[in-house]
Amino acid sequence: MADSLTPQKQLWIDNLPKRASSAALILENEAGQVLIVKANYKSYWTFPGGFIDPGETPKQGAHRETLEEVGINVDSNTIEFVAVADRYSHYVSTYQFVFKAPLRMDDFDRVILQASEIEDFALVDREEVLSNNREYGKVIYHWAHGESGYIEQIFDADR
Repeated sequence: MADSLTPQKQLWIDNLPKRASSAALILENEAGQVLIVKANYKSYWTFPGGFIDPGETPKQGAHRETLEEVGINVDSNTIEFVAVADRYSHYVSTYQFVFKAPLRMDDFDRVILQASEIEDFALVDREEVLSNNREYGKVIYHWAHGESGYIEQIFDADR
């Protein structure tokens, strides 16, 4: 028998803070390089990913967004949890769930960019990221530093 909510409990639930969530997928090859993308609406590079759709789990969202943005359909059984970032800015607070999966060389050869959103992609390693040779999103720096688990991010400006 399902629990029925009292009007008071429903009101309490309805007034809880709502928080959007996103998911990203780190696709890493055997050489320690990761696939990154440059979205046309961001000033920085990041991992394939985006907002989680209603009814999706974070893992499903990471899988779907990766397929949409770069055309790589990873085996969902190979996707592993890496971190959750508690992200805060003056505009919005979100959670970003970060996962990883192996990138095979033939996957990289078959990248198909989502023309409406993604303008470029690259393979980078930790050393390249830490050299600051381009503008990277914070989650890429977390990867380069080997961070995992729970991460707090405070964003200035529009990042």
